[in-house]
Amino acid sequence: MNRRPTTRRLAPIAILMLTAGCGHPDDAVALVPVKGTITRNGEPLANASVSFMPDPGNPDQTPGGDASGPAGTYLARYKSRSGLAPGKYKVIVTPGLDAAGVLVDSNVQEAFKDDPIMLGEMQRSAASSSKAGRKAKKAAEFKAEFEAEVASDGATLDFDVKQAVSGKQTASR
Repeated sequence: MNRRPTTRRLAPIAILMLTAGCGHPDDAVALVPVKGTITRNGEPLANASVSFMPDPGNPDQTPGGDASGPAGTYLARYKSRSGLAPGKYKVIVTPGLDAAGVLVDSNVQEAFKDDPIMLGEMQRSAASSSKAGRKAKKAAEFKAEFEAEVASDGATLDFDVKQAVSGKQTASR
């Protein structure tokens, strides 16, 4: 009796059965849409980094963020997925370094498009080694923090960053 044909037929089935249960636990987290607009003194703030840091008491920990577009709009992402888990968040808004005179490399933006927090760190690192480093460092030091809550059906969260003439900032939501 030849076992070889049976083994060949059963091998794909065995592989399917072994991989059927595989998957990353983060893929099981239910996300809801989180979007909004970032403004500075009421004007759209392009290229701003918005980071959502989950409260330790949230059932699901989904830190995420995005960079605002030309109209100041953003769509929060957790890893490569759109949205965040419902819960309370600390939100940090930092103006984009390219607004301070540092050209943001499109290759860096593409490489870290699914990780906005790392993208911000790469931009800050590139700015510190450029001629415009001082100007960019000053812009990077400027940030506003907000408290926000994402409801179970999603949220539209708009943030207005206020900057006084003295360079100190205030935040409003």
